[in-house]
Amino acid sequence: MSNAGAARRRLRALQHALGERVVAWSRRRHGADLGAVTISRRRVYILPTGLGLAFAAMLFAMLLGGLNYGNNLALALTFLLAAAGWVAMHQCHRNLAGLTVAPAGTRAPYAGEAAEFSFALTAPYARTDLLLKSATHSAHAASPVSVADGATATAHVQVATERRGRIRLERLKVESTFPLGLFTAWTWIHPAIDCLVYPRPAPRDREGPPPETESGSAHDGRARGEEDFAGLRAFRPGDPPRRIAWKAWARGGEMVVKEFVGAARAPIVLDLASTPGANLEARLERLARWVVDAEERGDRYGVRLEASEVPPGAGLAHRNRCLAQLATFRLGA
Repeated sequence: MSNAGAARRRLRALQHALGERVVAWSRRRHGADLGAVTISRRRVYILPTGLGLAFAAMLFAMLLGGLNYGNNLALALTFLLAAAGWVAMHQCHRNLAGLTVAPAGTRAPYAGEAAEFSFALTAPYARTDLLLKSATHSAHAASPVSVADGATATAHVQVATERRGRIRLERLKVESTFPLGLFTAWTWIHPAIDCLVYPRPAPRDREGPPPETESGSAHDGRARGEEDFAGLRAFRPGDPPRRIAWKAWARGGEMVVKEFVGAARAPIVLDLASTPGANLEARLERLARWVVDAEERGDRYGVRLEASEVPPGAGLAHRNRCLAQLATFRLGA
């Protein structure tokens, strides 16, 4: 039993080494793929699937039977099915050739969630059942994407993450088994694009940040507070959802936001030096929780990380900027 297990491990190691050599050869052949990439015919590789091998074995058995018994109908059916398989092979190869793949942005997750890389697919004619997945990271199951004539479709590639920082998609695999599943055609693209991974926020049952505020902040009677309703204004990107007047929007009006008048709040400075935690990662997770909570409350807040500082602000873009600083803190370039 141990000998069989060792043989399987050696076989897997050999397959992995062979696969890496093929991938390295492909990268040397095509080079780095920056920006939009149009897949040429020489970049498309094709092999029969397990179903295709079984189909070929069936045709061979039918051919032997037809020749042995001199059955012209059996031979005609064999040649007809072989012709269908030949056409399916060309259609499978054609499904990738001429396809243009371009990076279309990323979605930064919290550590432990899936990072999402988006790609825009365009083609001069319709393509069916295209599958994009990472060839270097463990990835979540993706759904096939189809492209209409002259249209653009967006495919999302999700990659599992474990820790904060940056995750790079070094190699993308584009494949298809259309139309009959007898062959699989694929190509590799080397986009080398990065996605930020934010620290995982600490649980909500922790105590809030220390009441440290920005020195010298002004207080006036018309600043935004939480005491008295002052009116409605048009929605702006970054406004907290809890302040949206959902009833007014449901009645068919435009999206508006409630404003309040009260005592002004001084901006909050979230300082790593005064953040409790057993280690650096725990303190960064606590800071991430405070940033998310401050944004949900509609506060103005900033982040101080030793020598670097993000000045107080508000809105979704400001929240992402603060989380990005936490994600890359002490990790280098």
